[in-house]
Amino acid sequence: MQKRWTALILAALMLVTTSCGRTTQPQEDESSSAPDPWTPPASSSQAEEPEPVKEPPAWETGRTVEYLPDDYNGLELPIQGATGYASVELPLWADPADQEAAATAVEEWEKAEEERKRLEEEQKRLEEERARAEAEAAAQAQAQGGTSSPSASSSESAAPAEQTTPAPDASGGGETAPAAGEAETAESQEGTSSAQTETTPAQPGETPETETPAGQELAPETPATEPDPSGSAGTPATEPQPPAETEPVEEEEPPTLTDGALALVASGTPFTVLREEGDWWQVEVTTDYFTDEEQTQTQHGEITGWLEHKYCLVNLPDVIPSIIYDATNSYSSHFRSCGKVIPEVTGEAFYPSKTYNERLGKMEFMMPVLYSMAFKLCEAQQSALAEGNSLILYEGYRPHEVQTKVLNSLSAMTRTDPEVKEAVTGAPWRISWFISGGYSNHQRGYAVDMGLAKVSETKEYTSGGYRYVRVWNYERYEMPTPIHELSRAAATYTAPVTINSTTAWKNAEMTQAMASNEPALGLQRYCTDAELTPLASEWWHFNDLSTRSQVLDNQGIGDFLISSVRSAAPA
Repeated sequence: MQKRWTALILAALMLVTTSCGRTTQPQEDESSSAPDPWTPPASSSQAEEPEPVKEPPAWETGRTVEYLPDDYNGLELPIQGATGYASVELPLWADPADQEAAATAVEEWEKAEEERKRLEEEQKRLEEERARAEAEAAAQAQAQGGTSSPSASSSESAAPAEQTTPAPDASGGGETAPAAGEAETAESQEGTSSAQTETTPAQPGETPETETPAGQELAPETPATEPDPSGSAGTPATEPQPPAETEPVEEEEPPTLTDGALALVASGTPFTVLREEGDWWQVEVTTDYFTDEEQTQTQHGEITGWLEHKYCLVNLPDVIPSIIYDATNSYSSHFRSCGKVIPEVTGEAFYPSKTYNERLGKMEFMMPVLYSMAFKLCEAQQSALAEGNSLILYEGYRPHEVQTKVLNSLSAMTRTDPEVKEAVTGAPWRISWFISGGYSNHQRGYAVDMGLAKVSETKEYTSGGYRYVRVWNYERYEMPTPIHELSRAAATYTAPVTINSTTAWKNAEMTQAMASNEPALGLQRYCTDAELTPLASEWWHFNDLSTRSQVLDNQGIGDFLISSVRSAAPA
């Protein structure tokens, strides 16, 4: 009995010692139930440790988070100080009015050019009609005159109709006398002929020609008329003159929509938003800028000007900090098909990951979308937070080279794996529904991939004196499939739905997996209430078609990587 008590006492002492040796880990600014996505993945040669299996949180509605974010003109933080990116090459203006002047000049030139072309076509038409009429007249004259030439026929037709050729006298001694009424005409014609062929004698009172005295040279005089080679007198001689040499006229280059701009900001260039006025941002950017009015000399450096913000991306953490950001493709891609690894895709880091964000005072992902889409995402997040949930943003802008690499690898997989081939290309689906072969909406800047989490704690922060909220602890809901499962298992609807319609999805039939998943339905409700449109083939993908309509004339093609931020506290 004494030995038993001794053993129990020793066991109790060991338990106390072990407990005292433990230390409490400081709470991170991410959910304790989710691994920090900034942690670099293990190398492929190391075996990955399986994550502990946890029951997903139960779906609830009617809850709210402890603090709801403030609203700053439709965002959680003001736009001032946020990082923006040019989605396409954009002119930077000293004043927005300069852009209007350039556009007006182009419009006026185009109108003048259209008028010039119209006049040229009209002149060409008239010349063609004249040539055709002359050809028809010549053909008609030739037909009437037999073998006579058109010129002869024309001369004959021009002669007086009643003129007759005089016949010789029977005796051969003269011409036939003119008929009555024709005497005056004949005399007039004869007088004219005589005047042309005979020399008129000097009349009284005229000074006769004198000879030049010997030894005196007479200054040469330029005769008023030169003798006509044909023999007719009094016709001025005209010597052929060489054509005047004219210098070639340089055509002026037509005006362009960038004339007068301070600089051309390349797509992907980051900048800091200083202020907003209407459709414009005043920004500070480091780029090549013009130093002369002819826009031929440039210098690299910092410059301030105005950009039309509908063509600009905004870094979402700068304006909606309460969303949970997890850019998986920046550190370990989750792309799979039928749960299988896609070679050279799954687990890859496709572009730069977290960087220090001075505006938020922490390391954060770079997650841009077109500016007007940010307002809809903010509205969706506000709806989620009101029910105790939060959006998880996995990807916004995606470079085209990433899109192409995933497509090529998945296409190769369909040629060797029948299960994947059927899941990706089996009717009514095509591979383009899961990964586009052209430019997807991710490259354009108006598409996002999202999930949903249950929030258990939030904290309040300030930036530049403005209050905002960040999610402190959360649990991810279980969705129909893991994120970026490229197969029909992830489909929202049983068949494709017109992608550019804002209403067609409302009449589509949901898959069983989607219809029975309350968190997925909640995510769709938050997004569609904010006027985002779901994608038929992926439960996580939502488009902003109204933003799309604003940039159809100048869409991005995803030809850049996002690698830095220029964020500062809002002024």
